[in-house]
Amino acid sequence: MDVLMPQTRSLATRFVVTFAAFVVAGSLLLLAWLRHQQQAEHERVFLALARADADFVQRMNLPRSAKLAADLGKLLRMQIHFRDVNGMLEPALNEHDAIPLKALPMGIVHDVSDAWQALLLKLDASHDMVFICRKPEVTLSLWHPATRNALLAFWLLSAALGWVIARQVVRPVQQLTRCLSCLFSSKECSPAGAERNDEIGELARALAQARDDLLDERQRREQSERMALLGRVATGLAHEIKNPLASIQLHAQLVDVGAMDAESAQSLQHVQSEARVIEGLVNQWLYLTRPEPPKMQMLDAREVLTETVAALKAQADHAGVQIRLLALPPAPIQGDRARLQQVFRNILLNGIQAMPHGGELEINLDTLEKKAVIRFRDHGSGFSEAALTHGAELFFSEKEGGMGVGLNVVQEIISAHGGTISLRNHSNGGAMVELALPLVS
Repeated sequence: MDVLMPQTRSLATRFVVTFAAFVVAGSLLLLAWLRHQQQAEHERVFLALARADADFVQRMNLPRSAKLAADLGKLLRMQIHFRDVNGMLEPALNEHDAIPLKALPMGIVHDVSDAWQALLLKLDASHDMVFICRKPEVTLSLWHPATRNALLAFWLLSAALGWVIARQVVRPVQQLTRCLSCLFSSKECSPAGAERNDEIGELARALAQARDDLLDERQRREQSERMALLGRVATGLAHEIKNPLASIQLHAQLVDVGAMDAESAQSLQHVQSEARVIEGLVNQWLYLTRPEPPKMQMLDAREVLTETVAALKAQADHAGVQIRLLALPPAPIQGDRARLQQVFRNILLNGIQAMPHGGELEINLDTLEKKAVIRFRDHGSGFSEAALTHGAELFFSEKEGGMGVGLNVVQEIISAHGGTISLRNHSNGGAMVELALPLVS
């Protein structure tokens, strides 16, 4: 069964139809007004002539005779009668024609039939003058020059008004409608008319804000879905990995290093270091699925940093990377030791992996404006444009086999400590990660 869809009509079509109706109605009203003005002008001339004629008769004290009335009528091209106090007319009229003239209002042009108008003026104490003329013929029509010129002027003004309205309202709305297809797909798309300071600008900005809110909500929903999946995977992995990992660490600690040669002792140290890396990865995944507030205590950022560097020294040496600790003044902070070690370890491991052929990894600690600022700089290829924009987002990684978790965990932990993280490329090459943590005064 077919579903009847309501017919749609574009804004431009509705505007044209409405404006055309306005022009037609305006033209008819203008024609009616012109006709009214023509009639009013005729009545004004009729009244002026009649008053001038009555004043002349009164001033010259001419006789109120039928002959005078007839002569004046021929001169003015109208019928003129003198009426005495008894209502008798000179020249006389038959009873049928005289009846409408007996009740005329004084000084007002009055219709006495479909074709005639009459005017009664006071002449003296004993006589009035009655003036009768034909109603004016309607000479105005669509073909009359005055009408045609007036309508042309009205139509031109209407066209100019329509063009202004279309340019200011209809066209911006059409442009805004055309950009809706791409508006809700990316924040890079700016709605047409957003720069305007009127209602259309407010509408465009409201649509852009709705788009931003929708995309943010979509991103949060996708993040929640990924986190739910991550939680299920991480919980299973943690259970499967932690038990054998604990056994490896226990047996590695029970080995008597004194009975081993130097090479075996170094291998054992490397096994213990890698076991700690695995433990850190497991804890990292668990932190993402069940983030907990940091357990704050008084720490020295320099001490936590040097401990983490020492724990990774064997792995750095194996990769041919030299970790150089530059200026390291005391930096008292409030923080969670294990979480901050996890932060430093993630950044250091990224720096080591960024230099597959070896190199230097420089660490600098400054205390600026009540903040401990720690900078990690490697001498690798640096961050790509995409990494600078999305590097701390969950599951974003440009490394082969990378999960895109490390920097996201760093950002979450640093934020929980009231700090900030920034990524940039050093002017002399290499990537730089900068952390800022509040100092304890």
